Amino acid sequence: MSLLYSEVPVYVGAANATTITENTAYVPALDASVDFGAQLVGKRFLGQDVTSTDQFKTAGPREASISIKAILDPFTDAAFAFAKSSNQDASFPIRIGNNTYQDCFLSDFSLSVDNFAPVTIDANFVSLSPPTGGNVSGDASPYGGGTIPFDPDDIVYGYTCSLLNANQAVGNVQYRVSYKKTFNRTPVYTLGAANATSMLLNGVESEMSIESTGLNSLIDFSGGAISSSVVLSLKNIDGTALSTNLPNVGMVNGSKVVTQSYSIAGSDTVNTRATIKQIDL
Repeated sequence: MSLLYSEVPVYVGAANATTITENTAYVPALDASVDFGAQLVGKRFLGQDVTSTDQFKTAGPREASISIKAILDPFTDAAFAFAKSSNQDASFPIRIGNNTYQDCFLSDFSLSVDNFAPVTIDANFVSLSPPTGGNVSGDASPYGGGTIPFDPDDIVYGYTCSLLNANQAVGNVQYRVSYKKTFNRTPVYTLGAANATSMLLNGVESEMSIESTGLNSLIDFSGGAISSSVVLSLKNIDGTALSTNLPNVGMVNGSKVVTQSYSIAGSDTVNTRATIKQIDL
C-alpha cells in the first residue's frame, strides 16, 4: 500500500540530539527525498572467473543523502536549528514519516526569495547512521497526535522581507534574492567501526545573488568590495521572524561581488544580477 503525503511529516531535532520531540521539531516541508548508496567494487582476481553469487566487495561505508524543501513559519523556529551559525559543527536527528536518520550533518542550505511567493529553504544533509532493513513507513499520528498550529497568514513571503544595503552591488529596485551556505566536511573513521563516527568541519562559504534593474558599479579583476553588511531579514506580515535560529542571513563587510550580468529584451527593462561571496570559515 502506498503512503500519502499527509502520512509522511518531516522533523529535524535539536543539535546533537538522538531523540525527536515532534511538536518542536516539525518542519513545514513541501517535499523531501532520501538517497541510499552502497559503495561496492567488483571482485576480480587473476586466473578465475567472477562468482555469480559473490560479485562485489565493500569499498566504503553506507551513507544516506537527505534533501528537504520547506517554507518558513515562525512557529517552526526550533526545527531550523541546523541553520544557526553556532550549530554548524553539530549533527541532527531527522525523521521522515516513521523512519529516523541519526547523525545527520548539514551539507548546505539555500533560500529563495521572490516577491509574492513564500520564501523557501532547501537543505541537504548526510546521515552517517541511516536505518537498515525495515520499510518506508508513515506516521499515523503526526505532530504527536496534536493539531499542527499552521496558519497560512504567518508564512514568510518575499514581500514581507527586507534587504539592507544591497545597493552597494545592484540598483535600488531588487526583485529576487537567493542565498546559499555550503559546509565542507571530512568524515572521521575509527578502527573497528564500519561507518564514520563524526564529521570534521573544514570550511564554510556563503553566496548571495541579487536580481535587480541596475548595477552599482562594474567590477574589475579583483571583484567589488562590500563596505557594509548586506542583510536579508526574514519575517512575516506581522513582522515576526524565526528569531532564534533564522532571523536573517547576510554578507559581512569585506565580502566581494564576484560576478555581474545584465540583459535587455524588447519591451522590457534592463535585468541585472550580482553575486556576492564570503568565506565564513
